[in-house]
Amino acid sequence: MNLPCVQLFFAGALWTLPCTTAAVAVNGTTELLHFNEVYMEDGLRNSSDTSAARARRKRFISSKDMTALLDYHNRVRSQVFPPAANMEYMVWDERLAKSAESWASQCIWDHGPPHVLRSTGQNLSIISGRYRSIVDLVRSWYGERHSFSFPNGCSGSVCTHYTQMVWANSNKIGCAVRRCSNINVFGSMWKQATLLVCNYSIK
Repeated sequence: MNLPCVQLFFAGALWTLPCTTAAVAVNGTTELLHFNEVYMEDGLRNSSDTSAARARRKRFISSKDMTALLDYHNRVRSQVFPPAANMEYMVWDERLAKSAESWASQCIWDHGPPHVLRSTGQNLSIISGRYRSIVDLVRSWYGERHSFSFPNGCSGSVCTHYTQMVWANSNKIGCAVRRCSNINVFGSMWKQATLLVCNYSIK
């Protein structure tokens, strides 16, 4: 092929790219928008080839939900009583998010996997039907504060979701949201449920 033909070939190939994207958008709008959001987000952090490859990985959680969960945790942590002198600011951790994604993808209503839980804290939440905000799935964890008092600990049946949220040295979180068509929840089969898995470090 001579040079003008090669240039014409590449120009034609580049010109057809937007058409291909448009065709994908018609068939799967949500997935395409989600992919673009993740790609641009990671691309802004680092423009290297490695980061571009990492950006192509489909996430189980949107950047909006990530921010909402992180902000909610830090707000709750700032309101502990009595105030904690050593309370650390919580940040998002991709390693924890990936392990949460791996577990959420199995649609199992239980903590796990065991090898991860040796060094990682974990909170779970599930809801059937619609919800307005991702924060709706974690408010019950904060509600457990009524069963906890310092330095006595738990006075009710459960307060460990709350204590994991506000544990002063836990400064990293990574979560995943998964829509499960069938999931066994305490012996009952739930259809179209939303499962939230949040992993914490330190445990």
